[in-house]
Amino acid sequence: MINIFPLSLLLTAKGSDAVIEVKAGDTYDGKLEQLDKFMNVKLTNVKHTSKDGNQFHGIKELLIKGNSIKYFRLNPDAEKKAQEEAEIYEQQQQQKQQKQNEQKQQRKTQNQKSRGKSYPQKQPQQRR
Repeated sequence: MINIFPLSLLLTAKGSDAVIEVKAGDTYDGKLEQLDKFMNVKLTNVKHTSKDGNQFHGIKELLIKGNSIKYFRLNPDAEKKAQEEAEIYEQQQQQKQQKQNEQKQQRKTQNQKSRGKSYPQKQPQQRR
């Protein structure tokens, strides 16, 4: 199984629905529009539910500071998408590494051939 970093998972979830609970206890349910490396979040078409669950508000656009977030709840498809993207990235890295190794081997072979033609190896001299 491939490891997925939390920020990578959240970045792949852009554009999908998310539920965020903040440390104060309020819940925000909306579309995840933007996210930065500090996990500051921009949601649109937000449904705000108060901590006690008695008050509801509709908010067109909302910014939530990353350090106030208690947890994210994402669409289950976001994890699958992140897993697929991580696998594709790993395959690309393996192909890149393999290509670099092949090029390195080709250069090594070419260097050995050029040394053999230009500079004949000296025979070791016998001691008298």
